Amino acid sequence: MPIRVYECDRNEADALKKFLKYDPYDDPKVLPSSSMPKDEKEFKKLPKEEQDRLSAEEAARQEKLKKLREDRLMNIIFWKQEYEVKDGASVGLNRDKVYIYLNAPEDFLAGAEEKLKNEFKSIKRATEEEQEKVAKAISSEKETAATGFGSIFGG
Repeated sequence: MPIRVYECDRNEADALKKFLKYDPYDDPKVLPSSSMPKDEKEFKKLPKEEQDRLSAEEAARQEKLKKLREDRLMNIIFWKQEYEVKDGASVGLNRDKVYIYLNAPEDFLAGAEEKLKNEFKSIKRATEEEQEKVAKAISSEKETAATGFGSIFGG
């Protein structure tokens, strides 16, 4: 999978981290949870008015779910991809920046860039040199972690 790195001003780092963890399918403001009973027998025991109300709520929820599934940018969900946010100083780059490392399919990356730029005014694609430094730092961390993990089990 292709790797892409972006830089963002440090003052937007907290909002960026929250944004990268966001999933609209888990957001009750976007998609309310279903109030339908799990068991059909329980549903049928309810009064007719209650059944009608719950059925209408569920129909509205299903319509919201359909619209959500059709929204291309809402379905760019970062936590489902490999990503890391690195402080610039920790990777030998600008200490006033954070760097977002994304390892994802090309079709995801195209939408991801659009979504990031819509949300963060300071975000921009890292230079080739910056991308290499960030990727190398992350690769090194993974190797160190794997070596440490292996030594725990006598590897």
